[in-house]
Amino acid sequence: MEKDDLSLCVLDNARKAARAVSRHYDRLARRTGITAAQFSVLAAIARTDRGNTGELAERLSMERTTLVRNAALLERKGLVRASVAEEARGKCYRLTERGAALLEEAMPLWRQAQNDVKEHLGGEEFLRTISALKRLSQI
Repeated sequence: MEKDDLSLCVLDNARKAARAVSRHYDRLARRTGITAAQFSVLAAIARTDRGNTGELAERLSMERTTLVRNAALLERKGLVRASVAEEARGKCYRLTERGAALLEEAMPLWRQAQNDVKEHLGGEEFLRTISALKRLSQI
């Protein structure tokens, strides 16, 4: 294997990019007292009607245990209310009023993070990157 081949490793480059992007989104999300991962969970819950653990984990491409851990933190903060799922295993989650208000407060920061990445890449490259990431998530 040639030395240059390693610089083209998709796994290494994807991890580096994911860490850098996560740090950037986290810096902004922390202004509201949550992490970027917790923001994603809140946003996913807001987009579903009483989303259960399995549905939310699938939507977020997240392990169920990771989702449950994040949701429990959000519940302790009073941002999410969990109840027993009627038709599925696990729990159903809803945003509390406080959770909905925090999500509304965090949305401009998320938009800022999105715009920062878009400016860094340029508009066309941003769209190509999103398209490539969506394809890679299906591998």
